[in-house]
Amino acid sequence: MSHHKSTTSTVRQTSANKLKPSKLKLSKLTFRRFVYAGFIVCLLCLLPFLFQKGIASAYHFKSNYYLDQWQSGKAIDELQYSNALLASDYAASIDGNNPHYLLTQAKVMEWGIHAGFAVANNDKFNQLYQQAIALRTVWPNAYSDYAYNLAFIQQDLAKAWPYLQLAAKYGPYSPDVIRQTLAIGLANWQQLDGHQKQYILKTSVLAAQTDWKMRSAFKDLVTTYQLEKTVCLYIKFQKQPISESSVGWLNQYLCKGFPVTVSSNTQPVSDENASVSEPS
Repeated sequence: MSHHKSTTSTVRQTSANKLKPSKLKLSKLTFRRFVYAGFIVCLLCLLPFLFQKGIASAYHFKSNYYLDQWQSGKAIDELQYSNALLASDYAASIDGNNPHYLLTQAKVMEWGIHAGFAVANNDKFNQLYQQAIALRTVWPNAYSDYAYNLAFIQQDLAKAWPYLQLAAKYGPYSPDVIRQTLAIGLANWQQLDGHQKQYILKTSVLAAQTDWKMRSAFKDLVTTYQLEKTVCLYIKFQKQPISESSVGWLNQYLCKGFPVTVSSNTQPVSDENASVSEPS
């Protein structure tokens, strides 16, 4: 009798031990199924959001394509402008928290004004630029673009100036910042005070030491506003060293009548050792 009970107990224990791994496998399988199900549910919930992001990106690409065409010198027609404006408006309305979309919409509107297809809507411009800046507070292009809009479209140089300084704070060597600073400063030269003129002239030294594209824009701006003498004489006598290649370019293309030479305050440096100071 005792032997029979012992045998029965052993059989039950053996059966229980066999069941434990099966239960463990089942538990793991159930857990995985829950994880996969949760992942699928999350993905399904995100699909509308991802779809909207994709649509906004497509509209932005379309409007930005037109901008690139116009900026490269292609003629703008009213149908292109209408398509670009509609696309930029859709992109910004779908994803209003993307600062790139907001700036693109503002730039499309500016081109419409430039081409004579629209009139300035200053309230809308201020809303777009200020919202873009609030979303990305250290983006230099947003500040310089807004300054350009304020100076040339809204005709408010006093309001534009602090945004130029913020642009230089966050991107002192950004080509767009340098170009727009010079455009605003040289176009409004007679309205600037002494400190502002000094700021623009320091930026000119910076522009003279950049790549050929920036130098070409710099030359066009200086000659358009007939400030060759002022700019060249400042560069000649300022204290910041500039590279020999920059001196050569200046004398060949911009300062023929007022050649930049080595003065007691300026020593030539090689391109490798050239340094430029941030406008202050």
